[in-house]
Amino acid sequence: MHEQRDGDQIQRLFDFVANAPADETLIKMDCNDCCEKITQLAEQVANGADLKEIWPEMQKFMRYWGDCREEFEALVAVLKQEKALDDFDFSALE
Repeated sequence: MHEQRDGDQIQRLFDFVANAPADETLIKMDCNDCCEKITQLAEQVANGADLKEIWPEMQKFMRYWGDCREEFEALVAVLKQEKALDDFDFSALE
């Protein structure tokens, strides 16, 4: 059973290396250094834009880099929630 998991991990590693995007801009990008660009993308997606249309290479990149994808998705969710609260009529609660 343990050997099968090791084999699965090795296969996933080979698949990752063989299929990961090779865009130099994305490879060199550090999410911390590109925070402003990521925020702009997240704002556009939160407002209904499709990341595949805005920056297809980034969408492919995030398939392979889970941490980046999770942070981006969390930021989009927060921005969507903020937008929903901006449109909420709090006077109805009184």
